[in-house]
Amino acid sequence: MTTAADKAAQSWSMWGVRATVVVAEPDVLDSAWNMVRGHLAAADVATNITREDSEIAALNRSAGTTTRVSVLLAEQVSRALEAAELTGGALDPTGGARPNQWRSVEVRGHDITLPAGLTLDLSATARSVTADRCATAVAELLDCGVLVSLGGDVATAGPEPSTGWQIKVEDLPGDPSCQVSIPSGAGLATASTLRPLHPDPDEPPRWRTVSVVAGSAHAAAAVSRAAVRGGEATLAWLGELGMPARLVDRDLSVTRLCGWP
Repeated sequence: MTTAADKAAQSWSMWGVRATVVVAEPDVLDSAWNMVRGHLAAADVATNITREDSEIAALNRSAGTTTRVSVLLAEQVSRALEAAELTGGALDPTGGARPNQWRSVEVRGHDITLPAGLTLDLSATARSVTADRCATAVAELLDCGVLVSLGGDVATAGPEPSTGWQIKVEDLPGDPSCQVSIPSGAGLATASTLRPLHPDPDEPPRWRTVSVVAGSAHAAAAVSRAAVRGGEATLAWLGELGMPARLVDRDLSVTRLCGWP
């Protein structure tokens, strides 16, 4: 997982992951914490496909028509489609039964047109998009530097500490780890193929973890999640993108690309 320790911080469990908010001004920690919790609750109502009363569930039921949705859900769907484009369809929110079928989904302002027979699942991108949204909102409304971490998805915004945002990158205790510093406005995400409770020794994945730094948590998470699924070709793809990345393979060897901080 990816964690941070600096200034004043508050952590709790949300969406089955550890959520953390760190602020450069300790006096605003409680306000930042309440803001982030509120944004997470709103995002859950909008994007949680397992909730029958969620917006995304209603949108899926209306496939074949154009549906007016909230600003929040329209943004989430737009970002999911961007992630599909960025990753060449590896993160297709429609399931990808046919090539490039995400391109048939239209978002125009608050209106979304979902073709008949398609459904959307935003679980691959909702967390990182929400982290970006939370960090931006806290920085703008409370006028402070902030880091928001949702599981392995980290977003930063506002004035940064003098040493940058210090983040420890590690998956399991004893795995290779490192401490990095990223500037405000950047995002960092770590994706993992480790499944301690359900190992697959017959066909172990090439990469245990892939961490990426990008201009947003959304971009970092999309690239890391797509990259961790690949093999040697992943290295060339990351090199083409030019995003700093750190890959740990199944033998615990570490590869750093594009100026990993």
